[in-house]
Order: sequence, then C-alpha cells, then structure tokens
Amino acid sequence: MRKRLALMGAAVFLLGQPAAQAAWPEKPVTVTVGFGAGGTTDVVARAVADLVSKKLGQPVIVENRPGAGGAVAATALTKLPADGYNLVATTSTTITLDPQVTKLGFSIDDFTYVAATGEFPEAFIALPKSGWKTLKDAIEASKASGGKTTYASSTSLDRMITAALGKKTGLQLVPVPTRSGAEVVTQVMGGHTPLGYSSGAYYPQAKSGEVVALAVLGEKRLKGLPNVPTLKELGYGLSSVNLILFVAPKGLPADVAKPLYAAFAAAAADPSIVELMEKRSLNDFVATGDELAKTIASQSEGFKQLLEASK
Repeated sequence: MRKRLALMGAAVFLLGQPAAQAAWPEKPVTVTVGFGAGGTTDVVARAVADLVSKKLGQPVIVENRPGAGGAVAATALTKLPADGYNLVATTSTTITLDPQVTKLGFSIDDFTYVAATGEFPEAFIALPKSGWKTLKDAIEASKASGGKTTYASSTSLDRMITAALGKKTGLQLVPVPTRSGAEVVTQVMGGHTPLGYSSGAYYPQAKSGEVVALAVLGEKRLKGLPNVPTLKELGYGLSSVNLILFVAPKGLPADVAKPLYAAFAAAAADPSIVELMEKRSLNDFVATGDELAKTIASQSEGFKQLLEASK
C-alpha cells in the first residue's frame, strides 16, 4: 500500500512539472531566395544552406520567390512567425534602399538580421578601345565632347549613384534601362552605350580583358581586380555596399537566434564558401546578429543621405 501511494505521489509530482523543451531546431528550416535561380544570391544561399543544415542537424530547404527586386519574398516573411524556421536570402539594398524609393510592405525594423555573407562587386565598365583607364578618364572625355553621355543601367541604386555623381562632376549621365547586370554587359560590349553600371556580371569579361572596370563602388578594392580604384579613391566621395543577406522575422527569440547565428558564421568561414566568393568576385564580408543590425542601420542612413544628394 505504501509503495502504491509513493508511486502515485511521484506520478502526481511529475505531472506537475513543465515538459522539457527540445532544443531548436526540431524540424527543417526554409530559406526563400528573393531572386531567380542561378543568380549570385541564389548560388551563395544554396551553398551556405548546405553547411548550415549540417551544423543544425536539420534539412535547410531553399526555395525561390523572385519579384520586385527581392521585395516580394521580404514582404511575405514579415507575416510569418519569428520561430527561426523561415528565413529570406536577399540583398541588403532590398531592405536598406528600396523602401526609401518606393512604397513597400516593410522597413528595416521588420527583420532580425541573421547573417551577411559577401559584398557584391559593383562597378562602372567600358570597352577597352575607349582608352579609359578609370572613371575619371571617362568623365573628362565625356565633358569635353558635350557634357552628356549614356550608360547601361539596371537598378534604382545605380541611377541614384549616377545622379549624385553627375551633380559632383557637372556631367549628365543618362540611364539606358536594362533588365539585369548581365544585359548591362551586353549593352556595353555591343557598343550601344559607352558606359555601364553592373552589380557583378561583368567580372568574367573584366578578367578576360573584354571590358575594363573603371571604378568599383565598395569601400575597398576587389581582390580579383586590385588595380581598379574605388569611387572614393577617385575623389568623388561616393560608395555603395550591397551585401548578400539572410533575415528572419522581427523578434527572433535568443535561444533560436544564438544557434542560427553560430551556424551561419561557421558556414561563411568554410573554405568552400571562401572559394565560392572568390569565383563570384564577391568581397569578403561576414557579420551576424547585433553587429550586422548596426551595419544595416548605417547603410540605410547612408542611402538616405545619398538620396538627398542625388535630388
């Protein structure tokens, strides 16, 4: 009888205790790429996802949901729970710039910033037969021949940069719209525009000598094109940093964020990812959590100032 009562007491005690919570993640994680398959963001996201999956011990499923320069996927993410099971891979300018130039369903405050894993090598390009070595050469030649020139354009960002550049130099830079960075290269190589602004599709042609990179837009030179100066080095006081970005909905719990940040940081440092970055001509840039959130806030403020300067 005493034994039965003791067992009953133990059962009641156990029933009164909270169930032990399983460590996150308990199921697969989905990463939605805000752009089409095969582009740089997609290729990097898939490679990183494979390594993150091994770190987390759960599958990481990659899907594509292109549209509105990444805004479709980012908007959809804001409506999902902040449980770490849904992330979006996009570009930082989708979040830091696009909401400032058009009305979108999100702002920079609507996300948890998980990781950044590379910086796009944006650059102005031209044909070698132009004889231009840097963008300053192109600007001086264009000013001498009428003060106006066209360039192949693919984003609102490049139009903002060139508007600010035009104000600084007195040159009228007229955008010729294209659908992609690859089409920018086609326009320049076909002789349709003397200049082009490309987010990275130009790199193979720049390495082979089919086009010449006149200036890169980041804060530092590219590893693969060490002789190409930045816009700041040329004295124009302008820069544009665009990162491959992984975000979650706002309010990600700390016990979920911690392993997620660690998994992405480890993936970004993996030799296979470092090699992929070099092949894609991406500059090294790795940040997670609070450090990344500060970078995003700073970039957003920088674009705000640049928008004012380009008006």
